[in-house]
Amino acid sequence: MTLAFHTPENEDNLFINKSIVEMARYNEYKTYWLGSQKIKGTHDSKYGFITLKSDYIKLTNYKDDMLPSILETVLSDNEQKRFIVIHLHGNHMPYINYDEIDKNSLPNAEKYDLTIHHTDRIVNDLFNVINEKKIDYNLIYTSDHGEIVNVGHGFEKGIEQYLIPFMYKSTNLQYNCQFIESFRNKDGYLSGLMNKYILSDLLGYEVDKNILIKEREYDRVLTPDEIVLPFSSISSYK
Repeated sequence: MTLAFHTPENEDNLFINKSIVEMARYNEYKTYWLGSQKIKGTHDSKYGFITLKSDYIKLTNYKDDMLPSILETVLSDNEQKRFIVIHLHGNHMPYINYDEIDKNSLPNAEKYDLTIHHTDRIVNDLFNVINEKKIDYNLIYTSDHGEIVNVGHGFEKGIEQYLIPFMYKSTNLQYNCQFIESFRNKDGYLSGLMNKYILSDLLGYEVDKNILIKEREYDRVLTPDEIVLPFSSISSYK
């Protein structure tokens, strides 16, 4: 729900309204999808549908390590406006996405922690590529789901599945931390449902304040058994 306007209650807008990728193209951005995961299959069809709207698609067959060099190539083109999605494989079970560097850095760590260390290295490499280019940018790093460590995700219960990281950095003073904080709700959470509105604003669209406030203060999730619940009730969802 980060890159399209469907909601936990209704998926129709995924197909009826423009996705964030299409909105970027409409505003004269060249769009790129650099992904480690496949875009066709039972669990991939929704974001795959969005992916195929991109101008440029490069997939690495679950090899996150290839993404920084691909990003370097992309940033070497002559485009003035780029919208880039980088889709990592990251930290999925069975937690094998790490290498000898990670094991040597954390010799006593469990496998999940090693995959976190590996992802941190990839993100750092991506930052280095961007900084070396000395370009202006807005960057969001977040996840599509959380994880019950050593169990997985996609289960009926477990609040850990809904607690995800969100990192933001911008060279544009107009889009500083206060800009992001304006999307935080009254309960103190920055809902993943806000991501599409944040991106819309960054792409130059004016977001209807009434819609934004209504969505911001109605933070809810679609559980794996397809029940829509307020996020505030998830901790007691037994």
